[in-house]
Amino acid sequence: MDKKGYISRIREDLKGGRKHSKTTIESIAKSFGIANKNLVKEFTELAIILNAREIAHDSSLTTYEKYLDIVALYQSQVNLSMRTSMSVLMQQYSTPAPISLLASSYILKSGSLSGYKAFKNIVKGGTKGKIVGNAHLTNDKNDFPKYLEPSAGNGLLTIALPYHYTHVNELDDVRLANLKEQPFAKVSSWDALKPPAAYDRTFDGIVTNPPFGSLSQPELFGKFKIKRLEHAMALNALRCMKDDGKAAIIIGGHTTWDEHGRVTAGTNRIFLNYLYHFYNVEDIIPINGKKLYSRQGTSINTRLILIDGAKAVPDGAAPLKNKLHSTVVNTHEELWDRVGLGNSTSPKPQTKDVKVIKLRAKAILIKQKQLSLGKLPTTNRPLRILVACEESQTVTMALRSQGHEAYSCDILPTTGNHPEWHIQGDVLNQLDKGWDMMIAFPPCTYLTVSGNAWMHDPERQKERKKALAFIRKLMKAPIDKIAIENPIGVISTAIRKPDQIIQPYYFGDNAKKSTCLWLKNLPLLEPTDMLDEDQLEYKHWYDKKKKRWRRQPLWYYKARDLSDEERRRVRSKTFQGIADAMADQWTEKQQANNRKTA
Repeated sequence: MDKKGYISRIREDLKGGRKHSKTTIESIAKSFGIANKNLVKEFTELAIILNAREIAHDSSLTTYEKYLDIVALYQSQVNLSMRTSMSVLMQQYSTPAPISLLASSYILKSGSLSGYKAFKNIVKGGTKGKIVGNAHLTNDKNDFPKYLEPSAGNGLLTIALPYHYTHVNELDDVRLANLKEQPFAKVSSWDALKPPAAYDRTFDGIVTNPPFGSLSQPELFGKFKIKRLEHAMALNALRCMKDDGKAAIIIGGHTTWDEHGRVTAGTNRIFLNYLYHFYNVEDIIPINGKKLYSRQGTSINTRLILIDGAKAVPDGAAPLKNKLHSTVVNTHEELWDRVGLGNSTSPKPQTKDVKVIKLRAKAILIKQKQLSLGKLPTTNRPLRILVACEESQTVTMALRSQGHEAYSCDILPTTGNHPEWHIQGDVLNQLDKGWDMMIAFPPCTYLTVSGNAWMHDPERQKERKKALAFIRKLMKAPIDKIAIENPIGVISTAIRKPDQIIQPYYFGDNAKKSTCLWLKNLPLLEPTDMLDEDQLEYKHWYDKKKKRWRRQPLWYYKARDLSDEERRRVRSKTFQGIADAMADQWTEKQQANNRKTA
């Protein structure tokens, strides 16, 4: 395996404006003896990081020029969607380079030495540059600022920080090895929930994008009970910050508010109340993940939290809803203005200079598109997609909105608005019609675990066997890309376990419904707008037959008074957030649209 050769090749391609798809990047990696898709993703990201860091430490550029060049770099990079089931489970999403530049620049102490000579050392291949550049000017290490990234990944969030003043920490073996090849002041591997005691109030700047998830046991921070992994990791990182230090924290999801304008009750409110009580929170910036995060392998919405020191006297709580904190940032220009670096570390150029800089950046993008024209993958044409066992057309319409030739198919007539895009009849008769993809939603009546209570009935046993035979025929269909959706049930034991289990609240819908996906030649779906599970709505009601209280998701409970047929339709309908994620992540917009923007 020639890791250095591969990284060098990708860096040169990025500089030359040559764009790659997932297929071409994996083909190049194989030519260097790298077949593992996770290694391809991590090494590709390292190449992007080294190029971004080179731009970030170019003393001939203003911060704004660096930002525009890194935006161009981000827009030219391959979509880093080569993810393993473990990386999805751990929610290991790296921060896009433009956001990383702004976050690390925000915490950079004014007057800090750039460390560019140290960086040039690694660019040339050296890895022994722990104390290089201007580090020899004094023997007192305390004169230098210190920065910490406690969940550093490959180091993307540190690109504006001098190597030899920056401490990084990571548990993942591959990423840890990548960090050790860069001349950071210190590379360590401790539990980010338990920072070393020696790090308490030690660092001038903290930057972090912790993985998200739930804690097995809540962690107490004073009287504040923290239940989320990312919240606990962020607060432990802040314990390492000096009282006059600065921090930039990336957290998944957007803040929501109740009818009184308060942050919605639950884990998010507790976390934000803690931050505002103990720290000077300068801003919490909601970022549109689909527009500013997607090339990093996920479209999840995020927040960039900017903190300017600790409060001398703890006081207050999260403010009520206001226009600033509820305004979502949708463009890189809006993000630049919101972070406000132009008001501090690097003045934004005058209007005339801005035009020149933007023209320069636009020229880079045009060059990249010119190089890629004529080499577009075949998936950029409209795909022919069969949406099996769907009468609602929810997924069909999401696919149609992306420019694809999608048709719903069901034995029932469609309840959607486009009968011309619906095939009424047995879907098994449609499987050999030359489809590029099939997304199937087979009936679950005889397949769910909840139906086991009635399986003593011989007729139901026969129906279950028929249902499983139907699933097997769908799985064996002569179609290149297949996704089959069903609730948790007997498919897992009778055929095979699902590739993924998702929830509607991963994609912005206030609902809980465990949904299994069996996939063929399709990637795992990435969460796009993770809601706090504590914020989900439930109905508590007394079951007179069983003489006990029950709790059901509110959306599910509301369907109980409908007719049997209507209730079945409501409870089986695909949530819009999941439908949009399928359309966005499993397809590409048609080639004609791409050419229009070229």
